Amino acid sequence: MLAAPKYQSPLKNIRVLDLSRVFAMPFAGANLADLGAEVIKIDTCQAQFMDTTRTLTGPFPDNRPGELWWEQGGTFQNLNRGKRSLTLDLRSEESQKIIKELVRVCDVVLENFTPRVMARFGLDFKSLQAEKPDLVMVSNTGYGHSGPWSSFGAMASALEPTHGTGAFRGYMEEGADGRLAEGQVPNKMGNSYSDFLATWTALGALMAALLRRARTGEGQWIDLAMYQTGTTVIGTGVLDFVFNQRRTQRIGNRHPFWSPHGVYPCKESDDILDGVEVSRTGGRWCAISVTTENEWHALCKAMRNPPWTKEERFSTFSGRRENQDELDSLLGQWTARHEARELMEALQEAGVPAGVVQSQSDLWRDPQLKHQSYFQWLDHTECGPMPYDGLQFLMSRSPGSLRMPQALIGQHNDVILREKLGMSDSEIGDLVVEGVLEAS
Repeated sequence: MLAAPKYQSPLKNIRVLDLSRVFAMPFAGANLADLGAEVIKIDTCQAQFMDTTRTLTGPFPDNRPGELWWEQGGTFQNLNRGKRSLTLDLRSEESQKIIKELVRVCDVVLENFTPRVMARFGLDFKSLQAEKPDLVMVSNTGYGHSGPWSSFGAMASALEPTHGTGAFRGYMEEGADGRLAEGQVPNKMGNSYSDFLATWTALGALMAALLRRARTGEGQWIDLAMYQTGTTVIGTGVLDFVFNQRRTQRIGNRHPFWSPHGVYPCKESDDILDGVEVSRTGGRWCAISVTTENEWHALCKAMRNPPWTKEERFSTFSGRRENQDELDSLLGQWTARHEARELMEALQEAGVPAGVVQSQSDLWRDPQLKHQSYFQWLDHTECGPMPYDGLQFLMSRSPGSLRMPQALIGQHNDVILREKLGMSDSEIGDLVVEGVLEAS
């Protein structure tokens, strides 16, 4: 009888030093930990330098920050799961020395400071490569390490207007004739969308660099500019302007050619999660997209062919496109009489593309995510058992998994310094006395 295969995490024996903060690179580090890498997060206990996802964002269990509230925020937990925590004050020469000693036993470094910071600390790639010749380092900045904007600081929500995505997004607005027209006000893509783009880009570049290192023995530096990652998602619009001198319009949820196409209001429904009513703002919505004549006729049939669907103005694609205001209003009056999920299922059964605009509680109960065991539970020291976002993909031969919750500040100070650097108790005690290290 053949023995069951022994699975091994794909990044087993890869060690990562995570110097980053806030979102994009911390999330990249969490993904690496999920895939088996050992990730050491350099934390800080100085309040003015503490990660803002520790101090400014929740959510907190039961919406009540506890005594150690800086350890309980859900955002920080999700971005830093699976990592060990070592507290250092990077301003001190002794801390910088410890960082370099750690680099010698690591494979990857993640950082997202502005270019001048790492150079000032003597922790730029050239300096760290001298300690570890085959080091792979990801430096995530707003605008890269060269060029006229390289010294500028940046954050994801402020980058969206810069790299053009804000100009492509916006809702329609009422014109002088009372009809909806292209909106004039640009809009954000969502909650720090550029951070996600940087995370995914960093992971792809890092895997390529590690693969090349395995073949050649050479490390390399990944200069990752969030400005450029954002620009990559508007390629179609840029090409349309270059070749056709046509600017992409801000048309909200509508489509340049298809109609009806948008999100439509649905009947309010109680949102009960684990027996508790969950507050909801903005009502319930269902997205509907009609792309063919067959889908239009199927939609009419699903609505039981009300008289307005037979009007000449709605009989062709171009007619529906020219009369979208009236079409959306009439369709919205019909959808508002139905519960969103029931409407979605009925329209899908009829052959009409439709989908509920899901809330967080919808996702928590989503049958597909449950089937994939997407949400995974970890027992956090301060919060107890907590659900975390899981892996975005499944690997048949080397599955990853969430291994441990976010560490408390400095939780692994002693073990890291002993295991990785061979420090004695007295040496560690001296670092605490000197203020280099927080007492754990």
